[in-house]
Amino acid sequence: MSIEAINWALNDAPIPRDRGDAASLAAVLIGLANHADPNGRHAFPSIEKLIHYTRLSERTVRSALRSLQALKLIRPSDPAVIAAHIKRADRRPNGYDLALRPFTEPADNHHHGLRALPPVDQHEGQITPLRPARNSFTRGSTRPRTVLNPPENRPSREPAPEARSPRPPCGECDARDSDPISARVIWLDEDRTRSVLCARCHPRATGAGEAAQ
Repeated sequence: MSIEAINWALNDAPIPRDRGDAASLAAVLIGLANHADPNGRHAFPSIEKLIHYTRLSERTVRSALRSLQALKLIRPSDPAVIAAHIKRADRRPNGYDLALRPFTEPADNHHHGLRALPPVDQHEGQITPLRPARNSFTRGSTRPRTVLNPPENRPSREPAPEARSPRPPCGECDARDSDPISARVIWLDEDRTRSVLCARCHPRATGAGEAAQ
């Protein structure tokens, strides 16, 4: 901070009183003076800092910087000085020299690659507008979406045939209605040591016969 620069911005800076934005110009100029050296040079507060000082909107601050430059009350300062203080190029704000004494010659800053003052709605310093996040449900999303492919080589499942009730005993074998299916046999000897399935009512025997037909 420089007392000389602050005093000049408060008392001597020739801001036209008939301008509608005179108060905004004065506030931004005082904010710059708060960061200048005793000669009014190398003031490089960020846009965020100037917004904090002045309580003005970002657009108004940017417009005031342009107007102050058009009135020749400030001019771009040597960017090499800013680079010496802020190493990261993407975080360097524009720097300005204040006209504590009227500028007698243009600043020779072109060979330093000085950035031109960006448009009012363009990024400068650390302010970046937020963008809405995209997800898979947002129109125009670039994220890959999962698509389930139908199975190709899998056999389709067919419904199981309805279970059929076994036919009742035929009456020629020894089985009764209350006996299990295994009792539907015809005995070949009196000792009941040998038997064959009943061809009329045992499911296995009748199924084989129907298949043979």
